[in-house]
Amino acid sequence: MRHLFALPVLCATLAACAAPAAPRIAGTFTLERGARVEVAPGVTVAFEAVDDSRCPPGVQCVWAGKLSYRFSIRRGSEASETFALSPAQPSAAPAVLGGRRIVLDVSAIPPAAAQGASIVYRATFTIAPA
Repeated sequence: MRHLFALPVLCATLAACAAPAAPRIAGTFTLERGARVEVAPGVTVAFEAVDDSRCPPGVQCVWAGKLSYRFSIRRGSEASETFALSPAQPSAAPAVLGGRRIVLDVSAIPPAAAQGASIVYRATFTIAPA
């Protein structure tokens, strides 16, 4: 009879050791290009770069262009995972987040800059359940 009690405890213990627990992450974050933020203990997201080829206002372009934000995410000393977010693809599910998604706030994206002007790029994203 004692063995019947020990079996569920043993199974629960082995299951806990089999896979690392997904970090408890939730919230909204805003980063400038080149900045990073700790979104959970030991989990860091960095806003690495921007690719912006959008057509400036008042200019006739053959192609409208596109905007893409590149990020990296890392847990502790593990290798970084990179991903991109854009208005056309505003979410990603990096493995580090254990099924959660990073969702870009497309309403916070600045319009294309006029010719010769510069933009301070900020990315606002939310970490949400899958």
